[in-house]
Amino acid sequence: MAPPMAMGPLVPMDAIWRILKMLAREHPKLLLLGYISVFGAAGFALLIPEALGRGIDETLGDSTAGTGALTRLAAVLAFAGIARGLFSFGQTYFAEALAQRVAYDLRNRYFDKLQHLSFSFHDKQATGELMSRATGDIENIRMFVNMGAVRAGFIAATVVGVSAAMLLTDVPMALVSMAFVPFLAWRSAVTSVTLRKTWLRFQQHIARMIAALQENLTGVRVVKAFAAEEHERRKFDGFSRLAADTHFEADSNWARNFAVMNFGFVLSLGAILWFGGKRVLDPGSGFTPGDLTAFFFYMGLMFMPVRMIGWTVNNFARAMSSGQRIFDVLDTPSPVTETPGAAPLERLRGRVTFDRVSFGYQGFGTALHDIDIDVAPGQFVALIGRPGSGKTTFAHLIPRFYDASQGRVLLDGRNVREVTVESIRRNVGVVQQDVFIHTASIRDNIAYGNPGATMTQVERAARIAQLHDFIATLPHGYGTVVGERGVGLSGGQKQRLSIARTILLDPPVLILDDSTSSVDVHTEHEIMAALDAVTRNRTTFLVTNRFAAVTKADFVVVFKGGRIVQRGTHEQLLAEGGEYRLLYDSQMRPYLGEQAQALRQVPNTEAAG
Repeated sequence: MAPPMAMGPLVPMDAIWRILKMLAREHPKLLLLGYISVFGAAGFALLIPEALGRGIDETLGDSTAGTGALTRLAAVLAFAGIARGLFSFGQTYFAEALAQRVAYDLRNRYFDKLQHLSFSFHDKQATGELMSRATGDIENIRMFVNMGAVRAGFIAATVVGVSAAMLLTDVPMALVSMAFVPFLAWRSAVTSVTLRKTWLRFQQHIARMIAALQENLTGVRVVKAFAAEEHERRKFDGFSRLAADTHFEADSNWARNFAVMNFGFVLSLGAILWFGGKRVLDPGSGFTPGDLTAFFFYMGLMFMPVRMIGWTVNNFARAMSSGQRIFDVLDTPSPVTETPGAAPLERLRGRVTFDRVSFGYQGFGTALHDIDIDVAPGQFVALIGRPGSGKTTFAHLIPRFYDASQGRVLLDGRNVREVTVESIRRNVGVVQQDVFIHTASIRDNIAYGNPGATMTQVERAARIAQLHDFIATLPHGYGTVVGERGVGLSGGQKQRLSIARTILLDPPVLILDDSTSSVDVHTEHEIMAALDAVTRNRTTFLVTNRFAAVTKADFVVVFKGGRIVQRGTHEQLLAEGGEYRLLYDSQMRPYLGEQAQALRQVPNTEAAG
């Protein structure tokens, strides 16, 4: 499993600022409507304590006011309540609309970034870990936009509005009421720092857990074949326990902060009752029963924002760590990038040239050393070598899965760095050893690289790949849906489907990446028969260690230690000896030994006669 992606220079608050800038730049109307609703809801909420305070003072101060004052008070309260309800609805609606749009945008940018990152990025990352970012982390950002970026405005507007209203009503009383606010603000800041670190650890544990689950489900046949269910259970349980313990730690910190907030609020109510009651009883203070009532209602309005501060801090902390993880991927540079102004390739004739090419995988040393080769259009080239010799790496540089560290790779004389990646891969078809089959119909799998292909074209490709007869035996023919990763198809059938997929693309350059290594001899002969038709009039590179296929090549290139050590026809290299002869003898000796043993067991009929 790959280690977690290392965090770049992005600091936690940078992620929050980038999310806020995205809101302001890409969704200004929704953001404006959201804040209008926030301030409207807060403003009409502040009108209620003021109206109640005045109504009480008028009723207590003028016994003749009667039902008229009460009616006016009720009308004001009803109007304020309805207006507050409408603005609160707008606040909820626009906040959620904004959150969903941001999540949608981020999710698509994240997916698009993963599509355009080169093989070198995906070589080092666990699939489950990347999936965790696309689901859990983006959901945390969505919740932050909803509750933090928009509704936090309601908290701020309410706290500022209530504070201003209390100061305008009675300064000494307001100072007593807000005496605990600095402490609560400090406590929230400390909790935010602690929670951010805890939630980051939690998300990393969840990513590992999802990666373990994904690997287990993908390799379930291996797990069962080795009776490793208990080992896998313990491994998953370990990741799950770490995630649960870390989540509990974060919730405990948040709960302590929430309790402190509530305690501070209750103390402030006690202070209002004690200090305010004394001022009401003092005729010279000018502090009326209506003012005391308004203060209690002001603190009632403050209660929900104060309670939400703890939750908002928790949400804010999760968004910081999640944003950091998402932007870490979005900011990852791909080693394979298009040069500004790169032009698309027209259909190639098929000449492939390596001009003093060297290449090394990051952290693994040099895989290819000073490769020089020129392959003419239409030639069939076999690439031979021991595992790790560099033959597959050589082939992967042609469609620009990786970029050469030194030297140039040329297609029809044009440097692959100077043309678009998409046009290269339309001209260079690859039949890989590990064939990926989508959960879709056979027709859709064959037409994956050319979705607009007609049924006639699909069937023709299947016939050339010698797959049509098998498809005809299926209940739904080309409409038969194959299971995940081609469950229900044999290794040879998967390979032929991959060949048919490549035929439909009709590339002038074809790479067959060890495409017969995992099948039996009979299936190999069938696949090679299919390839005879496929490789005709195409420049073809066959990565293989099966010598039955090598004999058909125009010439063979032998790799050893990342270098080309021999090149020539099969017959020339056998006569030359060296690495090629060693590889040939090591593969053919057991087979030739069995033949000799069989001949020794045949009775000599002439001698017997």
